[in-house]
Amino acid sequence: MSKAVAGSRSPEEERRRNSRLRAIFESAFAMIEPFFDPAQGWGGQSLEHLAFRVVRENFTELTGEEVHSLVVAAHRVYIQRNPERSEHLPRPEELRRAKI
Repeated sequence: MSKAVAGSRSPEEERRRNSRLRAIFESAFAMIEPFFDPAQGWGGQSLEHLAFRVVRENFTELTGEEVHSLVVAAHRVYIQRNPERSEHLPRPEELRRAKI
Protein backbone atom coordinates (compact mmCIF):
# COMPACT_ATOMS: atom_id res chain seq x y z
CA MET A 1 0.00 0.00 0.00
CA SER A 2 1.32 3.46 -0.85
CA LYS A 3 1.52 6.33 1.59
CA ALA A 4 -1.17 9.00 1.35
CA VAL A 5 -0.12 12.33 -0.05
CA ALA A 6 -0.03 15.04 2.60
CA GLY A 7 -3.42 16.73 2.73
CA SER A 8 -5.26 13.93 0.93
CA ARG A 9 -7.75 11.67 2.70
CA SER A 10 -9.03 8.20 2.15
CA PRO A 11 -12.81 7.91 1.66
CA GLU A 12 -13.10 6.37 5.12
CA GLU A 13 -11.23 9.17 6.90
CA GLU A 14 -13.46 11.68 8.62
CA ARG A 15 -12.94 15.21 7.32
CA ARG A 16 -14.93 16.98 10.02
CA ARG A 17 -12.81 17.63 13.08
CA ASN A 18 -15.01 19.41 15.62
CA SER A 19 -16.57 16.57 17.61
CA ARG A 20 -18.55 19.03 19.75
CA LEU A 21 -20.36 20.41 16.70
CA ARG A 22 -20.89 16.93 15.32
CA ALA A 23 -22.48 15.88 18.62
CA ILE A 24 -25.12 18.64 18.49
CA PHE A 25 -25.62 18.83 14.72
CA GLU A 26 -28.79 16.72 14.42
CA SER A 27 -30.43 18.54 17.31
CA ALA A 28 -29.53 21.95 15.86
CA PHE A 29 -30.58 20.85 12.36
CA ALA A 30 -34.02 19.82 13.65
CA MET A 31 -34.44 23.30 15.17
CA ILE A 32 -33.43 25.26 12.08
CA GLU A 33 -34.52 23.04 9.17
CA PRO A 34 -37.88 24.87 8.86
CA PHE A 35 -36.03 28.13 8.17
CA PHE A 36 -34.66 26.66 4.93
CA ASP A 37 -38.06 25.38 3.74
CA PRO A 38 -39.67 27.69 1.16
CA ALA A 39 -43.13 26.77 2.47
CA GLN A 40 -42.16 28.34 5.81
CA GLY A 41 -41.12 31.68 4.32
CA TRP A 42 -42.73 35.02 4.89
CA GLY A 43 -43.91 37.04 1.91
CA GLY A 44 -42.02 34.78 -0.46
CA GLN A 45 -38.74 35.26 1.41
CA SER A 46 -36.89 32.48 3.20
CA LEU A 47 -36.23 32.78 6.90
CA GLU A 48 -32.78 31.22 6.86
CA HIS A 49 -31.21 34.28 8.49
CA LEU A 50 -33.14 33.40 11.66
CA ALA A 51 -31.24 30.11 11.90
CA PHE A 52 -28.21 31.98 13.25
CA ARG A 53 -30.24 33.48 16.08
CA VAL A 54 -31.87 30.17 17.03
CA VAL A 55 -28.53 28.35 17.16
CA ARG A 56 -26.91 31.17 19.11
CA GLU A 57 -29.76 31.25 21.65
CA ASN A 58 -29.97 27.47 22.10
CA PHE A 59 -26.26 26.70 22.14
CA THR A 60 -24.82 29.59 24.11
CA GLU A 61 -21.49 27.83 24.61
CA LEU A 62 -20.67 28.07 20.88
CA THR A 63 -18.42 30.76 19.47
CA GLY A 64 -19.64 32.92 16.61
CA GLU A 65 -17.49 30.93 14.21
CA GLU A 66 -18.96 27.65 15.44
CA VAL A 67 -22.50 28.99 15.03
CA HIS A 68 -21.65 30.01 11.48
CA SER A 69 -20.11 26.61 10.72
CA LEU A 70 -23.13 24.79 12.10
CA VAL A 71 -25.63 26.86 10.11
CA VAL A 72 -23.63 26.53 6.88
CA ALA A 73 -23.41 22.75 7.41
CA ALA A 74 -27.17 22.59 8.07
CA HIS A 75 -27.79 24.67 4.94
CA ARG A 76 -25.71 22.24 2.90
CA VAL A 77 -27.45 19.19 4.40
CA TYR A 78 -30.87 20.72 3.70
CA ILE A 79 -29.94 21.18 0.03
CA GLN A 80 -28.63 17.61 -0.19
CA ARG A 81 -31.73 16.13 1.47
CA ASN A 82 -34.24 18.37 -0.32
CA PRO A 83 -32.96 19.16 -3.81
CA GLU A 84 -36.49 19.75 -5.12
CA ARG A 85 -37.20 22.35 -2.40
CA SER A 86 -33.92 24.22 -2.28
CA GLU A 87 -33.72 26.21 -5.53
CA HIS A 88 -34.48 29.41 -3.59
CA LEU A 89 -31.43 29.01 -1.35
CA PRO A 90 -28.01 30.35 -2.20
CA ARG A 91 -25.43 27.63 -2.63
CA PRO A 92 -23.30 27.16 0.52
CA GLU A 93 -20.21 28.53 -1.20
CA GLU A 94 -22.12 31.80 -1.73
CA LEU A 95 -22.73 32.35 1.99
CA ARG A 96 -20.65 35.04 3.59
CA ARG A 97 -19.47 35.12 7.14
CA ALA A 98 -22.43 36.42 9.11
CA LYS A 99 -21.88 39.11 11.70
CA ILE A 100 -22.75 37.43 14.94
